[in-house]
Amino acid sequence: DIGLDGNLWRGALSFELDAFYEKRSDMLVTPSITVPVEYGLALAEENAGVMSNHGFEAVLGTTHSFHNGLQLSLNGNFTFAKNKLIQVFETAATYDNPNRRRTGRPYNTPFGYKALGLFKTSDDKNGDGVIDASDGYNVTQFGTLHPGDVKYADLNHDGMIDDNDETKVGYPSIPQITYGFTLTGSWKGFDLSLFFQGAAEASINIAGYQTIPFRLDNTNTGYEYYNNRWTPQNQNARFPRAYASLNTNNTTNPNYGNTFGPWESSEWMSNTGFLRLKTAMIGYTIPAKITQHLKMKTLRFYATGQNLFTVSHLHFEDPETGYSAREEAYPVQKTIIFGANLNF
Repeated sequence: DIGLDGNLWRGALSFELDAFYEKRSDMLVTPSITVPVEYGLALAEENAGVMSNHGFEAVLGTTHSFHNGLQLSLNGNFTFAKNKLIQVFETAATYDNPNRRRTGRPYNTPFGYKALGLFKTSDDKNGDGVIDASDGYNVTQFGTLHPGDVKYADLNHDGMIDDNDETKVGYPSIPQITYGFTLTGSWKGFDLSLFFQGAAEASINIAGYQTIPFRLDNTNTGYEYYNNRWTPQNQNARFPRAYASLNTNNTTNPNYGNTFGPWESSEWMSNTGFLRLKTAMIGYTIPAKITQHLKMKTLRFYATGQNLFTVSHLHFEDPETGYSAREEAYPVQKTIIFGANLNF
């Protein structure tokens, strides 16, 4: 770790800069070998993993006072941290395929099929409601294809979507970039404080109750899917067409037991980067000559808000939740509080 701290021009600029590199060995990892079910339990983890981690952190701040009494202060921080698996158990099938290789990638990188969007009615050239070789589409996917189904990339060009077409479909769920900044100011008794926080280079799979109808136990799904699903009138929808049950091409693994399936394709990955106004406070302190007349030392009125707005690609779940709670999580609450501080 190398760091540099400084404070220049009487507080006009302060900074803390750090860069680091770490190499960790003897990590517990699960062997890639599977054993028969008669064995009774999976193989134990082994201290065989090696991972490196590198990044940097910057904290910057500035304060300035103007002749009219206005005082402003801005402080921000930015952190980037990215790890890489140097040694991990994986089969030759994944290691020998650059698209599927786990070694050399960040820990918990998501893999799946690369979605090319949804089939449109124009892809059904002969008008029979089915998309196949008669329409010029010669790639075998899963089951009978219809307009509104997910189209996958045949990465190895063998005319079939299978494990060999697996590739990276997103970032790990833990952000590689986190940042925040605070703006404060005061002028003639007024004071203001705004705290923003954010993250980037993170993603999660949103194939859950709110986006897949009849998922797993045939439960209903939320408005997010039904308001943005494919129909002949909504061909630029975010989600595939609706079926009366789970669909093997769009939402379920046709070969249950494999490491991944259609629900783990890029179709269901969502960027969870966000910027949130976490806390905002505005206040006004009554002038001293008035409070002294009222036999008080200080009197300040204020309003405070939390989670006032969030900018994110993920609108129907909290982008900060990750996988731990998903759609079952209690939603983030927006709160506004009014109050007064009185000292005698």
